Amino acid sequence: MSTNKAPESSRISGRTIGGLVVAAVLIVWILSNRDPVEVSFIVTTAVVPLWVVLAIASALGVLVGFLIGRNRYRSR
Repeated sequence: MSTNKAPESSRISGRTIGGLVVAAVLIVWILSNRDPVEVSFIVTTAVVPLWVVLAIASALGVLVGFLIGRNRYRSR
């Protein structure tokens, strides 16, 4: 009575699927916002395409989330 289950390593988790969906939506959203905007920094301002601002903010969010998640799982 053997079952033909896929090995654990080849299964895609819900977290992976959710991450891919969020990434796809984020990419479409970033690419659809291409108007120039004025960004104020502490000492200066710059006019850059909105997609650049969104991409940088998204990358920083991913980095912070990764660093926080890494520390959470390391302490166990």
